[in-house]
Amino acid sequence: MVTFRGDSSAPWFADFANYHIGNFIVKGMTSKQKNKFFKDVKHYFSDDPFLFKICADQVIWRCVHSKEALDILEACHNGPTGGYHDANLTAKKVFDAGFFWPTIYKDAHEFVKNCDSCQRQGKISQHDEMPQNLIQICEIFDVWGIDFMGPFP
Repeated sequence: MVTFRGDSSAPWFADFANYHIGNFIVKGMTSKQKNKFFKDVKHYFSDDPFLFKICADQVIWRCVHSKEALDILEACHNGPTGGYHDANLTAKKVFDAGFFWPTIYKDAHEFVKNCDSCQRQGKISQHDEMPQNLIQICEIFDVWGIDFMGPFP
């Protein structure tokens, strides 16, 4: 995967993939950018044709392009196991499915904000909530008692 910086169709992880597959490093980076690149690239590995990220807790996520990310968001939000949940839970479902991209939370919030079903339903207002009444729990010996009497002749 050889791409050039500034190529808008290139995925966000193109530089990491180029480094792992062919030892290509983008020319023209400052020393500060190179230090950041080498610090970040050690958390990624390639298994052709995919690039994976290893997190601090040793969970491995597959890196996805923004075009594929929309399909994944839709499946996690609208799919059979989706449930039209809020943005944070949708993002968690994406992580649980094993996918990663840097703008996942922003994209999930935008996706839920534009979901017609979610906007029509909205949240339940406090006025419409059912009141919660406590149920007093009563044990049998709170009401009745037993007295033991000693040996009879």
